[in-house]
Formats: sequence, structure tokens, C-alpha cells
Amino acid sequence: MSTGNEISSLVKKSYKINKVEFSDKAFIENGILYLDANICEKAFGQAAQDIVLDIGIDILPSEKYSTYVDTILDVLPLAVKEEGFSVGEGATRVLSGVVMVLCGKDERGEQISEAGSSEGILSDTVRFNRPGSIDCGEIIIKVSCLIKAGQRMKRPGPFACHKAADYIAEEIRMALLEMAEEEFIAGCEQDQIIEHLRRKDKPKVLLVKEIMGQGAMHEKLLLPLQPCGIAGARSNIDMGNVPMMFTPLEAIDGGIHALTCVGPSTKETTRHYFRDPLILTALQDQDIDVCGVAFVGSPGIDKQKKMVAERLGVLISTLDVKGVLVATEGYGNNHIDFTSYFEFIGRQNIPVVGATFCGNFGPLITGNKYARNLVDCAKADIGLENAILSDNTMIEEDALIALSMLKAVMQGERVFAPASRWSKETREKNLQRMAGKGMKYFQSEIAVATMPPAVWTPVTKPLSDMRIALVSGTGVHHKRDERFILTTDSSYRIIPREASAADLTVSHGGYDNSDALTDINSMFPIDRLKELADEGFIGAAAPRHFGFMGGGGDLKKLANETGPAIAELLKNDKVNAALLTAG
Repeated sequence: MSTGNEISSLVKKSYKINKVEFSDKAFIENGILYLDANICEKAFGQAAQDIVLDIGIDILPSEKYSTYVDTILDVLPLAVKEEGFSVGEGATRVLSGVVMVLCGKDERGEQISEAGSSEGILSDTVRFNRPGSIDCGEIIIKVSCLIKAGQRMKRPGPFACHKAADYIAEEIRMALLEMAEEEFIAGCEQDQIIEHLRRKDKPKVLLVKEIMGQGAMHEKLLLPLQPCGIAGARSNIDMGNVPMMFTPLEAIDGGIHALTCVGPSTKETTRHYFRDPLILTALQDQDIDVCGVAFVGSPGIDKQKKMVAERLGVLISTLDVKGVLVATEGYGNNHIDFTSYFEFIGRQNIPVVGATFCGNFGPLITGNKYARNLVDCAKADIGLENAILSDNTMIEEDALIALSMLKAVMQGERVFAPASRWSKETREKNLQRMAGKGMKYFQSEIAVATMPPAVWTPVTKPLSDMRIALVSGTGVHHKRDERFILTTDSSYRIIPREASAADLTVSHGGYDNSDALTDINSMFPIDRLKELADEGFIGAAAPRHFGFMGGGGDLKKLANETGPAIAELLKNDKVNAALLTAG
């Protein structure tokens, strides 16, 4: 076995598209991409017609960026492998100057989204020139899907939209592949050569990318046959969310198809993975030996979360790495997994640094003694989640800070404790530290919340004498009431005792609520509570119950205003106990 450095390489050959038009078939000629004028009809014929009602295509050059669009489900590069090569090796043909954008809504006009949506004027809802977004000046092939009501929050619904878009993309891939070599070379803008050099004399580092794995719109497809495609790919959910090892070149060559663009400012699109700044920056770092990229899912069930974190720890124990960098998209539920990874890595005395979005919106509400070296991907001025695509996802600057912090920790340097609240000043100090100015040490950019001890009121009477209320953060409310805003909503709704499950609905953005929509009692057992009262098991159901949208509101407002307001109403109703449920 060779002990010297080893190198593998990938070349992305970019052919420049200057115009997109419709024709009788798909082909590329003289810098013009021609789309089959009947492609939508063909895609519809291939779609799940019990879900998809309509498919449309619009061509949006830069002068049409002021167009209204439905929420963006994904941003998709158009690329194909040259003959004889698999994803992660050899040569990939890529179209530049053009990108596919998938949008969607249901027949009731509801956006296919959960935790926020990016519908609106395109130029206002997109942060251009970010790794996972649209580059300014690109021609957009906008694929719009209309699906049946009731399908947007179930896994098959969003997937059907992605599959329809991929059918259209596949025709473009084949047109790109069928170009004569000389014609392709003539229009080729540049060759991007990406090298994976195994620096055996440098400390071995593993990159860990946490991906969503909690259900509808919290999912990834791994290792498709074509870059960024669907055919041949497997869902991380269906594979149990366990760690999957990729070579860096597989990851950066379209080995991931994202079904996750909800909470658009913090989620990573398919395009983000195709030009992931963390992987590209790590490969160029001459001080480390990047051994691979582990993609690990974030399950929705606590027991599974522990199993997945343990498996990641076992995997890392076999690799003899000297450092690990963990990055995740989004925030909230997956932060439970994120900090668990730190524990199972830190127990092995392996230095670990993490990168995620927190800002002033998504603080780490769980943690451990190993989760202390952290980089915040928050970009918005006030550090909040918003509806702007890719506004708070990782960029090269985040990757540089995280890798520099990891190298410092691997060399035995300390990292200053974070400020109590997110601040842009911490980021500026770390950038100065990288430039050899200012602070001697890096400072962690994210504080781990300190949870106060729970306050429990002793039970002083039997259940048969108690009046019980339901208080739920599942987004439940009466159908006649105003729906919750899927981000930044700290309000609550009153649900009268007389209401039944049939009168209620859910508008929460942080979990797959298809089961709750099928039977409200699964999250808000109002019918069961009445039955217990009728049986005499409890004294009575309270005259009012309360629902709010957990996972998206202002934590300070929830603690200081919403919570006390609900508590006061419960006291007024002479409630003896409250049953709390969460999404």
C-alpha cells in the first residue's frame, strides 16, 4: 500500500447558455437551449396524477426577475455525466447561464411549504449569488407544479413535484450529452477542476453534514445516477437516517438531491450541495487531509436520534481522525441531533467544531460540554429567520472560520466562550483573528441556552375531581380562526370545549403534520378528553383550550407574554391541570 499522497479529480465543463426557447424537441445549438414545447404534457403523463394537477414552465431572463413566483421548492443545476463516468469521477457537463427553479402550491392556493415559504416577487424573495441560490443574470427555467389539496404536507406530495421537474431536467441532460464534442468545446466557458488530494502527512479530518430526515419536505435523495437527479437515488429517511460516507467529489458532483427547501433562508438546496462551500474550501486547505464527507439524517423520533448519533460515533471511531467539522442546515429539531453528535465525538477526545444557523431566532436549546466551538451562519442584520431563499445558509466565509477554528482546536488552542446573545461583532473578531490581528484566540459564535429547572405544582386532589385543559404547541386551531404564520408567530388561539376534532385543523411549520390533519386527536386529544370526563375518570374538561405555533415564534415573547397570558386564562377558568403537547 502506498504511503504517499493520493489524488483523485473531477472536472466540471461549463457550456454557456445565452438564450432559452421552445421547439419541437430538446437540443442545444449555438448557445441556445431549446426545450420541447410539449415537455409539460409529457411530464404530466409521467407524474403521479392522483397528486399532480398541472405542470407549467416559464422562461425568466434577468429582466423578468420582478415576476411573482410561488414558493421555491428547489434550485437545480443542469448537469450530466459524460459516458463511462459515475457521479464523483471523471467529467461532468454543466450548463452555465441557466438554472432550473421548482415552485409549487396546491389547488387551494396553499404554498407547498412548512416553516416559512418564499412566494412573492422573485427579486425580493431570493438572495442572489449564494451557493444554493440563483446567480444574478442567469436565465431561470421555472417549473411550476399544482397539486391536490391535502397533499402538500405528505411525503408523496412534494416528491411528485420534484419528480416532474426531474423528468424535464432529464431531457435537458440528454440534449447536453448528445452535443457533438467539437460544438460542446466551442461553447465551453470554463473547466472547473476539483481535486481531492489525500495529504497523508497532514491531520486527517472528517466533514459531517447533517441533513433533514423528519418527513415531508425534510428529506434528501442520495447518490442518483445523474448529477442532482432522482433516478437511482435512495431517501435518507428510507435508509434509517444512518451515516452515509461519501467521497468529497461524490458530494460536490450532484450526489445529493434536496427535498428540503422549507424555512428557505436556512435550508440547503440541491444547487448548494453541487457547489458546497464547506467541501470546496476544505479540499483547498493544505493543512488538513480530508478523508470524506459523512451525511447523517435527523430523525423525528428521540430513540432514533440517539441510535443515529451513536452510529456516527462508531463510524468516526474507526477512521482515526484528528478532527471533525459538523455542519447542519436549518435549526430547531435537528439541533438535538447536532449537539448529540458533539457528545459522541467528544467522548473520544476528538476535537470538533460545528456550524449552523442560530442568530437571534434559533438558539441552541439543548447542549452538552462538548458543544462549545461553534460558528453561526446567520447573515440577516438582526439575526432572524426570514423567507428569503439562502439568506442564512453557509457561505465561504463561514467555512473558512469553521475550518480555521478546527485547526486551532486541533493544535491545542482554546476557544473563548460565546457572548450571551448573537452579535455580528463576534464574527468580525474571528475574521480579524484569521488575519492575524486582534484576539489571540477564536471565540465561539453561538451560546448554548441554559434551561432553568422545571417548576412542577404538586397534585393535591384525585383526577376524578380535576378540571383538565389542553395546551398545545402543535399549531392546532379552529377552522374558522386565522391560520398561524409559519415563521415569527408568537400568538395563540382559543379552542372552546364544545369543539370536536372535526372542527379543528393544524397550521404548523416545523413537523410533518399529515397525521395530525388526519386525526387531530393524535396531537390534540380533545375528543378523548371529553370521553374521560364523561366516564368520570377526570372531573371535567376545561371550558377553553389553547393552541400556539411552537418552533417559530419569538422565544422572549412566548416566555414573557404568550405563556403568562395563557396561564392567566387557565387560572380564571379554575383549571387544576394542563396537558401539554408538542409537534
